[in-house]
Amino acid sequence: MWGTDLYTDDSNVCSAALHAGVIPATGGTVVVTLQPGLSSYRGTTRNGVSTLPYGSWAGSFSISP
Repeated sequence: MWGTDLYTDDSNVCSAALHAGVIPATGGTVVVTLQPGLSSYRGTTRNGVSTLPYGSWAGSFSISP
């Protein structure tokens, strides 16, 4: 999984939602919004989930409750 707040569109949605703090580890429902790609993605560790940095990618998504 790659990115923080905006994730590459090939990242795992459930893991990204947990990383973003939108759902607990037991799961839940989220809204996925497709976004344009970025020139680079930042990796972080949040809520016990780590993401990796990545360079340019054509598509992204964001997650909300």
